[in-house]
Amino acid sequence: MFSRVLKPLFERWQSWLLILPLFSFVFVIPSTRAAEQVRTGVSLSPAKVPAGETAIYQLQVINGKPSQLPEFPVIDGLEINYAGQQTSSNTRISQGRMVRVVSLIYQWKIVPEKEGVYLIPPLEFKAGGNTLKTQAARLSVSKGIDYSQYAFIQLSLPKREFYEGEPFAFSVDLFEQNARVEKAPDLISDGFVVQRISDNLRKSKKVIGGASYNVWSLDYTARPVRHGELQLGPVDWPAGLVFRQQSRSRSVFDSFFNDMNAKRRNIVLKAAGETLKILPLPSEGRPASFNGAIGVYSMDIEASPKELIAGDPLTIIISISGNGALDSVPMPPIDHWQGFKTYPNSVTTQQSDQTGLVGTRRFEQVVIPQSSDLKAIPPIEFSFFDTNSKKYRSIKHPAIPIQVKANPNAPTMPSQTFLRNGEEGFPKPKPKDVVPIKPFLGEVVALDNPWMMQSSAYGLQLIPLIFLGIALGISQFRERSGKDVRGKRKRHVDSFIRKQVPLLDALAQKNDSDGFFELMFRLIQERLGQCMHLPAVSITESVLDDQRGQLDCSEEDIETLHRLFQACNQARYAPIRSTEQLVQYAGDCRQILTKIN
Repeated sequence: MFSRVLKPLFERWQSWLLILPLFSFVFVIPSTRAAEQVRTGVSLSPAKVPAGETAIYQLQVINGKPSQLPEFPVIDGLEINYAGQQTSSNTRISQGRMVRVVSLIYQWKIVPEKEGVYLIPPLEFKAGGNTLKTQAARLSVSKGIDYSQYAFIQLSLPKREFYEGEPFAFSVDLFEQNARVEKAPDLISDGFVVQRISDNLRKSKKVIGGASYNVWSLDYTARPVRHGELQLGPVDWPAGLVFRQQSRSRSVFDSFFNDMNAKRRNIVLKAAGETLKILPLPSEGRPASFNGAIGVYSMDIEASPKELIAGDPLTIIISISGNGALDSVPMPPIDHWQGFKTYPNSVTTQQSDQTGLVGTRRFEQVVIPQSSDLKAIPPIEFSFFDTNSKKYRSIKHPAIPIQVKANPNAPTMPSQTFLRNGEEGFPKPKPKDVVPIKPFLGEVVALDNPWMMQSSAYGLQLIPLIFLGIALGISQFRERSGKDVRGKRKRHVDSFIRKQVPLLDALAQKNDSDGFFELMFRLIQERLGQCMHLPAVSITESVLDDQRGQLDCSEEDIETLHRLFQACNQARYAPIRSTEQLVQYAGDCRQILTKIN
């Protein structure tokens, strides 16, 4: 009963049920608006912070984008830095319409330096052709929390007084009792060249005033570039302090639940840095050989070989060891040496510790004695400023005796006669290094015509060109032959017919009718297929009539071909047993194959 009543209703409304989704798409979707009116708003989180903590100021622009970033005013006592922007979007239904909302959120980090109440004025900017203005925000700052009982920073320096250019190693140490250290510190160093030795934190423990601290250290090297009172620092080091709630119970689960309830506060620990006294290098007592080396050094020199021939190389190794800026230590000067030819030296530095301030700098210098009159390597002097004794020091290595023998293969200098001119004590001119021009060249001798200028030499030079031309011609012939498909097929057919025609005569003499007509039919197919550019197996007597225009032959030749085709067809049913007839057919076949090639 119910089925009889409901079935007609369902059939009546079935078409409307199918149209309903399309109806909702046509009338509901167009009502979705891409954007509402441009709006703005600000938030400050948290609104109350201790001095030195960070508050986030957010400017939200809904359904619009500022033409340029709003300028944040400068407020005394607040350190304000732009922190970037975020974008979010969502779709909601408002009054039966679908509305899409797009929000741009601009953020600033605000760090108050002292306690008080700060008023952040409204920000004004343009977006979507409209001028928008935010509301003012108020930030309440309480007295800063002293975190020094939980964590603090120290600079570990070897001393407080240095000379200009004197390198030294130091470390930045963070002492903490319960903190997370994940980033490196920011070190401001005006007047110093600072380099971090390693990015790996070095961890140790230290007890101060009965309290145990974990110490995180980063090692640096520094070199002052000017003199005066210089500040090394300040230092900012981000860290996360972990505070655990105290529990009265002493259960075995206390440490587990205390870790779960622990609160972490991300802060930036600060240290004012250290003021260092940088002294200039004294001008009194500065030796002439001083080239800027600062530190404490020693020098060792080796030379080999000590017995050599004039013009042979001599290697001098100068090793300077000690504590200082080894990479900037120059080689002791040797440009004043006479009688030696010098070449550019090679330098290697071997460091003994990770700071790079302790080790050995090795200079390898190659010189060539020019004369056998040289008896020793001149003394070598190295000067530096000793930072321990605070005065200049010079290390002078004595001369190294060598034995230089005359080179027997060296060209001899011609003797020269110099005339005295003037008074008795007039000095003689020095002999010249360049041999003078000969005034008499000697007897002139006519030479025979060189072999390269003779005709036989030209003929021999043509032989390679002739062979090259022959090889090139053969290569081009093979290339053309490979591309000429018809010519290649003709040569193949001619070779096949030339080899098979004697066999055809032999079959005729043997009176082998079946083999004879089978071979003759094959030869005719090959020749006609080659001339008509058709496959040989497709050649029949009917094809001969259809493609006879492609054959360059007479009507008599066409009749001969028809007669040979008919003989081959008749031989299948009535074989010919007469040798004379087979010989006659062989002659006709040989003649027609020669004509139509």
